[in-house]
Amino acid sequence: MRFTGSNCLTRVVVDDGFDLEIGQLQSVMERIQQSLRDIPLSQREYIANALLNVAVTRMLREEGAVHTATILVRLGDVVSAGNDAPHAERAIDLSQFDS
Repeated sequence: MRFTGSNCLTRVVVDDGFDLEIGQLQSVMERIQQSLRDIPLSQREYIANALLNVAVTRMLREEGAVHTATILVRLGDVVSAGNDAPHAERAIDLSQFDS
């Protein structure tokens, strides 16, 4: 199974544009990491939950409930497999559970 949404939220490009798409994702992730440094220490424990809420809300709006649920189930599979966490600059590979 391959996710190729119509926008950059969940789209994975698997042809010649792959490097470009990953570069864009890395750029956005780096900008988020930089902006998180400005959050006061007293609020940092809420960062993960806040980012997850924003991401899921946007995914629902852009991808719809069924596609979002499928992506989140696949993400749960990756997490439960016990693999090491990805580097902060890299996306989690949801394709490793493709049939």
